[in-house]
Amino acid sequence: MVHSVDTAEIRAIVASASARTGPLTLGQRNVLRWIHRETDGRSRCIPGFTEVPAGRSVAEIAEAIGALLARHEALRTHYLPGADGEPVQRVLPEGSVPIEVREVVGDAHAFVLDVLAVALARPFEVDRGLPVRVTVFTGGGAPFLVMCTVSHVAVDVGGAEVLARQLRTLLDGAALDTPPHQPIEHAAWENSAAGLRRRAAALEHWSTQLNRMPQAMFALPPHPDGTPGYREALLRSRALAMAVRTLPVSPSAAVLAAGVVLAALYTDTPSGAFISVCGNRFRPLWRDYVGTIAQDAIIPFAVGRDATFLDIARRLQLDAMNAYRYAQFDAARLWEIIDAVCARRGTSFHRDWVFNDIGVHADRRSTEPAPLDADSLVRAIEETTVEFVTDADLPAAFFLTLAGVSDDCVDIRLYADTEFLPPHGITGFLLAMERLLVTAALRPVRIDEIGELTGITPVERDGADWVRVDSCWVSIAATTALLHTVPGIKNARVWHDNGQLIAYLVGDFALRPADVHRAALAALPGRPAAMCPHEYVVCTSLPHNPDDREAWRRQSVSSAGTGRDENTESIVDIKNPVS
Repeated sequence: MVHSVDTAEIRAIVASASARTGPLTLGQRNVLRWIHRETDGRSRCIPGFTEVPAGRSVAEIAEAIGALLARHEALRTHYLPGADGEPVQRVLPEGSVPIEVREVVGDAHAFVLDVLAVALARPFEVDRGLPVRVTVFTGGGAPFLVMCTVSHVAVDVGGAEVLARQLRTLLDGAALDTPPHQPIEHAAWENSAAGLRRRAAALEHWSTQLNRMPQAMFALPPHPDGTPGYREALLRSRALAMAVRTLPVSPSAAVLAAGVVLAALYTDTPSGAFISVCGNRFRPLWRDYVGTIAQDAIIPFAVGRDATFLDIARRLQLDAMNAYRYAQFDAARLWEIIDAVCARRGTSFHRDWVFNDIGVHADRRSTEPAPLDADSLVRAIEETTVEFVTDADLPAAFFLTLAGVSDDCVDIRLYADTEFLPPHGITGFLLAMERLLVTAALRPVRIDEIGELTGITPVERDGADWVRVDSCWVSIAATTALLHTVPGIKNARVWHDNGQLIAYLVGDFALRPADVHRAALAALPGRPAAMCPHEYVVCTSLPHNPDDREAWRRQSVSSAGTGRDENTESIVDIKNPVS
């Protein structure tokens, strides 16, 4: 069912059985919720790539694309307001997608990257048209690569990988066997009794962690060499491929543990929690699901100095598997919980430490690891490369990605805020991860020796400014600056007293603690080093020496309190998606 449009484009056309409408899945609802709030189009589209077997024509590729459109309803779905105002998904009975054919000019890798950048900058209108675009790259007229760009509402990274894999199966001349699991059926499961129990348990798990974790894992003073911005580096290591397959944990758990231990050391945060993107493809029926099902898992950690690295790795593997059970939730309800916790604690949830294992979609390891040889490891380390890659835009200050695992190489990416971890710190962190994992494959490594082993040491904090409050690192100066953003406050000072922050204020006569707390909460996102005080004391006048706490105590007080009354609104802005 293919006809030629012109020399540069063909069109795949599909006709399915019938239209149908149903509620959104949790994943669809979540993605729609945050992409509508984006200003830069980040993450609205997900690409997938398929190498074309020799001898296949563009027409045959179009036929295979048409078969995938017919097979997967997510590729033929509009997202529309329902009769009650709630959004619904409407599966179209038919549709077509243009397939652009591009003859490569110059360097093929650079050419594909340029086309990819343009494709990702074009968001889909999810209430019209199909949520997929296709580009076929040719060399000398012969197709060699297919790029499918799909709306994030239709697929997540795992779903895009399924599409790419199934397209290759069809181009190899093989058939796709089992019937696919469709989004409307998935929404029905999520709203079943079992699905509702899973959702409730997930919210309870998140609430427990949110009430005790630091508000920001990367609440740090600026690095002496730091500059505003973000960079991402890629480490490719044959030595890591040799090392991780000998450790008594999965490669994912090993890399995760190395990142956690070193980040905990660098930030001087021995316990806390971080976010890991969970594919949620545990059930056989969901493994080849073309849809958006991935969501965040929140994973606690504790790095005891008397433990070994493998102790931490084993514990993290268990804690991660437990947390992944609670990675299916109603994001709107979760944000209500986050807002309530933040209003009570006086914190802002910063999704700033994220781990993502996309290597699980392309794990090409053999089942029989070769024996580990120390001399071979040393030689392999000499081949390790670290290079900065095309600037990304990720919603985190520290985003660690396990990008691939094979017998020959492990690929790890680290994206970081260069104000706190400059480019040489990013490369140093990746090399420290390699050093830690390679050493752990040869001998037990104690936590208290990792700093000397890797060169990673805690950041230096001014002891007169930085304090630890309610598990969080807090800057008194940053908190004072936060209060000066509150309308009506003319002057403020903050003191740390018995684990709490006490603020003395002077300003407009009408200032009340609840109003100050509400306004401070609203200004808190984006300020990881600040925290709302636990008590606000509003004075009628400024003391002669504002830096003297006793002078503040001698002032007349117009009002005082925590600001956390029962009417405090939940107003924490949605800055980072929980996806």
